[in-house]
Amino acid sequence: FSIAKIRIDQIGVRTKIWSVKRGVVPKDGLVGWHRGIPKVDQWDRYDGTVQTFLRTSERLEKIKTEPIKVRTIDDYDVDVELIIKYILRRGEVYLLRQLLGPGDRYKIILNNEAVDVARSVFGKMGEKDLYDPYERRKRAEEAGKLLAERMKDRYLDIIDVLLLDLRFDPKLDRLIRNRKLAEQDTLVNISKTRAADERGITMTIDSTTEAFVEKIMGDRNAKLTILEA
Repeated sequence: FSIAKIRIDQIGVRTKIWSVKRGVVPKDGLVGWHRGIPKVDQWDRYDGTVQTFLRTSERLEKIKTEPIKVRTIDDYDVDVELIIKYILRRGEVYLLRQLLGPGDRYKIILNNEAVDVARSVFGKMGEKDLYDPYERRKRAEEAGKLLAERMKDRYLDIIDVLLLDLRFDPKLDRLIRNRKLAEQDTLVNISKTRAADERGITMTIDSTTEAFVEKIMGDRNAKLTILEA
């Protein structure tokens, strides 16, 4: 009853609640057995594995999450669905305990920062960017770097930020699709005009060539007539 066990997937933090020097012990309790005297030591156990934070429209393990609502520079409402992979920084989890107290309050901070970063980064996207896969990937990478920087002093390391989807109003979807089709039609018309111009040039070359051939043949016949005479 005086021993605390820390599993291989956990990081423990011991707090002296009855001692000459009370407070959080300035080191992480890693896997193994540790002193845990009742009413003297309090152990907080944190998840030491790679964790997943979701802001999607799907339900996972009875936990319902919601996408992050973002308004773009074109004044459109967009739902950003993100998957964030992160891990607590080993060797500094006791500092996290000192900063935020017991429990998983770091998840609340991560959520708030993720919402702010998403609105800052994806809110800069224009109408044409929403369908561009390269632009989406670029924005997700930017969000990951910014979120990692913000969580750096919270003793939490961001591994990756994955953009699952961008969902927007069906009216906007139809509007963008119609504009894309209009752009394609414009390109088709330009291509047809260029093809017609090229055919005109080709016909001109053909006419010039035929006239030149006819002139050569006429000169040849005239010379033959003179020679025969």
